Amino acid sequence: MSAHTSPPAGRLEQRAADIEATVGRISARLSDIPVTEMVLLRLMVVLGREISALLEQVLRPHDLNQTDFRSLMMLFSQPDGVAHPSELCTSVAQSPANMTRVADSLNERGLITRVGSAQDRRRTILRITPAGEALVRALVPQTAAYTRALFEPIPVAARKQLLGQLQALLAQLDHSALPAAASDP
Repeated sequence: MSAHTSPPAGRLEQRAADIEATVGRISARLSDIPVTEMVLLRLMVVLGREISALLEQVLRPHDLNQTDFRSLMMLFSQPDGVAHPSELCTSVAQSPANMTRVADSLNERGLITRVGSAQDRRRTILRITPAGEALVRALVPQTAAYTRALFEPIPVAARKQLLGQLQALLAQLDHSALPAAASDP
């Protein structure tokens, strides 16, 4: 390779370049678009999908998906290992119907238990089992290693700044709505 030749772009670097080029072509035709913001949003979507795919590779040999793993992690994070399905729905971003399916699957595998609440017969209590805790303890070091490797090139101060910026973006998204579509004449 000559001194003037750069190494070939990786698959995701090429994808980022393609996104930037596409948005650039759009902005040439429609002048009033937020180019930087559009590229940022598209790159965040790509990052989310790619990171999800990496996590799925770690979880697949354990017959888990991300929702299963996040549910186990949520239960593991509780001091008593207990939560109600409605609490998991919120934390794991799942519908009640899907949460029921997840709880059924984890229960059948012996990773959680499911019992009725003594205080309210309409409520169910989910509790992580020792087997579920053991699986979490086995998987967290693997997922943590991927996380560390992913962020290693970024200085700690920049990571903290990025975290703050993403939190601000989440807050903005939480408090804003898409502009109403123009009504047809």
